[in-house]
Amino acid sequence: MPIKTEGKQLDLNFDLWVRGDNVFGTVFRVITNDNENIDLMYSVSENDIRLPFLLVGEEVFPIQKQARVETWLNVTLSLNSKSGQIVLQYDGEEIEMTHEKLKGTKSVRIAFGRCPFEGFVLDDIASVNIKNVSLKRDKEGIRLWRMEQHAGDICYDEIAGVPAVGKNTQWIMDDYITWRKIYEQALDTAPAIAFDSIGDKFFITTNTEIYTFSPSSKNKGNGIEVDTSMIRGGEYAANAPNQLIYISSEQQLVSYNLTEDIYSVFDLTQSMWKSQKAPTADHDYWNSTVVFNPADSALISFGGYGHYLYNNELLFCYPLHENKQPQRVQLSAIDPRYSPASVLVDKNLYIFGGRGSPTGRQELSPRNYYDLYSVNLTDKTVKHLWSLGGSPENGEFIPSENMIYDSKNQCFYVFTSQSGGVLMKIDTMHTALEPMSLPIGISFNTHYIYTNLFFAPGQQKLYASILLSQVSGESTLEIYEIDYPPVSVKSVQQSPTGIEQKRFRKKRNCLLGLFFLGITVLASVYYYRKKKRTGQKEEVKVPREVVAAILTPAFEEEPTRQYYNFTQGCICFFGRFRAFDKKGNDITSLFSPTLQSLLIALVCYSAKDSKGISGHKLIQLLWYDKSEEAAKNNRNVYMSKLRTILEEIGDLKIINQNSYWRIQIEDDTLCDYLEIMKLFEEKGNQDLEKMLELLTRGGMLPNMEADWIDTFKNDFANTAIDFLCRILKKFDLTDSLKLKIADTLFQHDFLSEEALQIKCSILYQQSKIGLAKTVYDNFCNIYKSSLGTDYQYSFMQVVESV
Repeated sequence: MPIKTEGKQLDLNFDLWVRGDNVFGTVFRVITNDNENIDLMYSVSENDIRLPFLLVGEEVFPIQKQARVETWLNVTLSLNSKSGQIVLQYDGEEIEMTHEKLKGTKSVRIAFGRCPFEGFVLDDIASVNIKNVSLKRDKEGIRLWRMEQHAGDICYDEIAGVPAVGKNTQWIMDDYITWRKIYEQALDTAPAIAFDSIGDKFFITTNTEIYTFSPSSKNKGNGIEVDTSMIRGGEYAANAPNQLIYISSEQQLVSYNLTEDIYSVFDLTQSMWKSQKAPTADHDYWNSTVVFNPADSALISFGGYGHYLYNNELLFCYPLHENKQPQRVQLSAIDPRYSPASVLVDKNLYIFGGRGSPTGRQELSPRNYYDLYSVNLTDKTVKHLWSLGGSPENGEFIPSENMIYDSKNQCFYVFTSQSGGVLMKIDTMHTALEPMSLPIGISFNTHYIYTNLFFAPGQQKLYASILLSQVSGESTLEIYEIDYPPVSVKSVQQSPTGIEQKRFRKKRNCLLGLFFLGITVLASVYYYRKKKRTGQKEEVKVPREVVAAILTPAFEEEPTRQYYNFTQGCICFFGRFRAFDKKGNDITSLFSPTLQSLLIALVCYSAKDSKGISGHKLIQLLWYDKSEEAAKNNRNVYMSKLRTILEEIGDLKIINQNSYWRIQIEDDTLCDYLEIMKLFEEKGNQDLEKMLELLTRGGMLPNMEADWIDTFKNDFANTAIDFLCRILKKFDLTDSLKLKIADTLFQHDFLSEEALQIKCSILYQQSKIGLAKTVYDNFCNIYKSSLGTDYQYSFMQVVESV
């Protein structure tokens, strides 16, 4: 976007860090409205000395000072639009000149690094970092890009909210919220992983081999040095992966079997297990969470899964005391579950999340939990600290086996499966989950998943181990690191609304406040007169609330054909907004809110009308607060950015024709919304399975709110509900399919009486009376909280209505 001079002096100031890898080429290029260029560049003189110089047009103005590298320098370029005078201050040096062609400059465009402006492209780019970019007009600040935060490849200035748009930008601050892969190994069998937090060493064992390495060894050579040894004998006690622990205080590596109370210490000098007792029983504690308590040398396990049951057992085992028997305590205050996370802090065990069910039975409405408990290990009392209402922002997840406690900030850190691997911060006092890393983007589409989080205090690193295993035993182990203490993603990611939009909203809200105040006064007068005239009592209604998930499926799904692959080359609206590139990487984070809205508008309006959406309408929806010129510039910038991202997804084209914009998606790319809209238009029943596969993915864009988006969401929900109700009445379906349709109906209308009747009736007929009553009671509670009145039909009336 051009910067207007308004006939005044324009000052560009920034901090510059010159990297030593390529001190040659362009730092910035300024192009005036008369197509005159002003460039700061580096050249190479004799003896490979690097010197900065200013290029104005084709005239060179050298700075007789060698370029300093690996340190921050301050640079200021001043342009006087009246006199054509230029002053450059670089690292304490100053050069001044007057250029006749710069007189009367009305505006400038500025590019750091590669210049993208047509006719002024330069490919030789100096290796530099920049921050604190500011613009002043006659000493008055008009722009300030600190570069401390960003939204995708955009940084918004703090004065007017104007975006600085990058291309292939590397944001240094992202290094603090990005996981770095340090180890990867493919194995024929699922290994167990343990970590020595004091010695900074990983242990990876199978039945036949043990691998050991220190992550810090990667700094001493090319890659990490891994020591591989064959196991010479003894019995490995564990009968499932992730039953291995390193006890730092004893300097012992121990494999354990919670089911049979078997333990085996590994002799690191002889490379053999000391126990001769082999496991024989099936495992009852899959994906339990285990910690070691140095106070009494106890292994403390909670939860787990086995034989189709989740448990809520707190188990105390004593691997270092041969004659001490295990202790078992049922924590009835916590629902049975597997894959929770835990950490020991003094005499309290903190337990977070997992997946399970209130009854402990796998077939009865399993769900993910997002709750935090503390268990006093002295008296075994349980304290419920908080529970998250509904699903977490950005999607469901399972936590890692262990958490890390941050005593300074009174919080926990846990690795989660969300978006392919995200570090979360858990507040101990408030109901809050905060992302502390960007997503790794791993596909967790595998049979067995074991993740854990470790802390190396000496290295000030967090390590996440991710083990993905198939039924055959084939496994992939990946280990990632991130600096400790972690940095909040919010602290480096900038809201794309910008200060200019905030100012507009403030002004708009004031006007709306006055408007609604006037409406309220008029309505109050009218209501008072009507009430006085009719004698009616005031009617109280509870506003309709968004309920994330009323009921979960209560049926065993029949094997069905999978028609769609939403793991690569796709755009998803159902459940939540997501995007995957051609290789299967989750690239949702590349879409800022504005880019999401732009893509949604193109998709929805293209589905509604083959012409798409007019340019004027698009501006009204997304850039209503800007002048026509500014809005068009914003539209062009975001269209360019969107095209670049869409190329990573597949064959998607943004077409501008006759002042209308539309999106064209070819067969190699999927969009669930466009797919279902095509199926709705066919009005046939031959694609029932396809339609149900799409509709069971969830509601449309549940986390996005805007008047124009809500219109499309409501239209879609109405169409989906009508279709599902019609299918239930029209076709002879199995009970399993009817239950699936009923649960799908609840996803799109949580107060669907048709879904309630079908589900309760079938469960009752299947003698699952308790489950049917639970479904009915949940519906009645939500019905009353939403509408402010009791549901009018009894349980038996609902059951007998079908």
